[in-house]
Amino acid sequence: MSTINFLTPGFNKAGQNNIDNQGGVVGPENDPVINDLVTIFTSPGTFNRTSTQGTVLVVAGGGGAANRGGGAGAGGARIQTSHPFPASGVPVTVGSGGAGDGPYPWSNGSGNGSTFGASSPISCTGGGRGGNRPYPPGQNSIPRKNGSPGGSGGGAARGFGGTPTSPGGSGISGEGNNGGQGTQDWSGYAGGGGGYNTAADNAGGAAGDGLNITPYFPGVTSIGTLVPADGGYYVAGGGAGFSSGGKGGGASAQNGTSGGGGGGSYGNPGGNGGDGVVAVAEPGAGPARSSGMWTLKAQYTAAINNNWPS
Repeated sequence: MSTINFLTPGFNKAGQNNIDNQGGVVGPENDPVINDLVTIFTSPGTFNRTSTQGTVLVVAGGGGAANRGGGAGAGGARIQTSHPFPASGVPVTVGSGGAGDGPYPWSNGSGNGSTFGASSPISCTGGGRGGNRPYPPGQNSIPRKNGSPGGSGGGAARGFGGTPTSPGGSGISGEGNNGGQGTQDWSGYAGGGGGYNTAADNAGGAAGDGLNITPYFPGVTSIGTLVPADGGYYVAGGGAGFSSGGKGGGASAQNGTSGGGGGGSYGNPGGNGGDGVVAVAEPGAGPARSSGMWTLKAQYTAAINNNWPS
């Protein structure tokens, strides 16, 4: 568990008049700020509140992929704002990601669930593993060729010639989306894993995108994957199948992060699923900071209204 204080506008300059016109203290006119408090769990623990409510993000572990298999599904994710916190400690569990592996025989697995306890618990299901390619060549069925269901479903494996198209695993509404289908060789592809925001593409193997947490946790960069195109940090993205991973998911043969599915591969071991994470933001619960120069009148008026940062 770790805590982070990040700055948000939170101070009303009560009593602050135009400094230039009243001959008071001269200095830069900067707003003081009150920090929000962010608590991040990457392993099991107990959350003890500072505020009575806040924003809660719960992400389960992503699924694991395999060599010549489909991309794995993202761990289920849920985010709730204005969530009430009890006075007593809240138990938190954080699910691990599923293991990826190499070629036959396969043992890649689905991810494990995460939970934020409290009287109104928030729970998420681990991501589905990627499907495994039928073996030996010409085999038309195998129990593991389809993507497994999960918070988001895993992508199905690429088949050999004559192997029927394989479906991706199903996702859970409110947590994630479906994985993509796999088609036959030689011009075929393995399906990508589903992500929190979108399902995998059945028409080309692209994985589903995850959840952009930046609007909910501005300034937090220790979780999620940065997507330079929009500057957002994403969790719970689908792992790569035939093409690239979804936003927040593992690229080809790469491990997922923050609940992202592991990336499938054609010639290398598939990636592990990213371990889950639980994050809690309490508005205005962190230390306050006053910047700039202020008149005595501004400080006095703010202080008597209990509005001056200490």
